[in-house]
Amino acid sequence: MRLFLRLAFTFISFGFLVSCATSSDQVYKLYPGKIRPDSEVATLKFGPRVHEFIIDGMKVRRSDYGEIKINEGRHEISWGAEFMVSVMVNASGWDETSATKMVEFVAGHSYTVNADRTTGHGYQMYLWIEDAETGEVVAGINKQ
Repeated sequence: MRLFLRLAFTFISFGFLVSCATSSDQVYKLYPGKIRPDSEVATLKFGPRVHEFIIDGMKVRRSDYGEIKINEGRHEISWGAEFMVSVMVNASGWDETSATKMVEFVAGHSYTVNADRTTGHGYQMYLWIEDAETGEVVAGINKQ
């Protein structure tokens, strides 16, 4: 019976991870008017552990869009992540964190919305947005 439960949990977890890892190649244009060149807009991309975020009140999912094009300037972005943890830490086997930040995005730059964590006793969870051109963290704190 224990073996059956372990196998069932493994298959369910694997299925969840595969479904969450799926990313679309569609581009979401989150500004009015005609399509503009990348040099005139900012591009947001999903980091490996981020499955959705809300930018200026619009929810965007990794499974629907691979990247988002927005006007340069200040935008409010909310995102979070769920992490598998020991049931000794949390009986559900999961822990989560989230953040909401005002971020100044620059036209012609690409940004990655990220999440990660440390492991072991006293683990910490991190959320940050990184400018792909400069490597600068523009919001949050990254895992060093």
